[in-house]
Amino acid sequence: MKLFRKLAIILGLACSSLVVANRANAEFTIAYCDAENTAANVFRDGDPESPNSELKIRLYDRGDEVVFLTSPAIREPNPEGYNYSNEFGNNQWTLFIPNSGSSCTLSRDGEVYDMGEATIREPSSTGGV
Repeated sequence: MKLFRKLAIILGLACSSLVVANRANAEFTIAYCDAENTAANVFRDGDPESPNSELKIRLYDRGDEVVFLTSPAIREPNPEGYNYSNEFGNNQWTLFIPNSGSSCTLSRDGEVYDMGEATIREPSSTGGV
C-alpha cells in the first residue's frame, strides 16, 4: 500500500509539472477575426501575465489552407479600437478590431484585404463598454 501511495505521489508531481510546462508554451488569443478568406489570430505566446509574454499575429488563408504569416506583433490602441500589425515581413499586415460592433478589417500595405467578424476582442481601448 505504501509503495502504491509513493507511486501515486510521484505520478501526480510529474503530471503537475507537465501542466505547468504546457501553460508556459500555450497561446492565449486576445483578438480573433473570422473573415471570409482569412482567419487572423492575435495571441500572447506563453503565460499572458508574464512580462516575457510575446504578442504575435498569425494569418491563415482559408482557400490554400495554410498559415502564411506568424510574426511578433505591434499593438496600437486608438479611440475606435485596436490595430495589430506584424513587426516583420515583406508586407505590412494590419488587423483592426473595433471597440464595439462585430466587424473587423484586415489590411495589407494600407489596402483592405479582407473583412469579417470579430469573435474575440480585448476590452475597449477607451476604458468604456
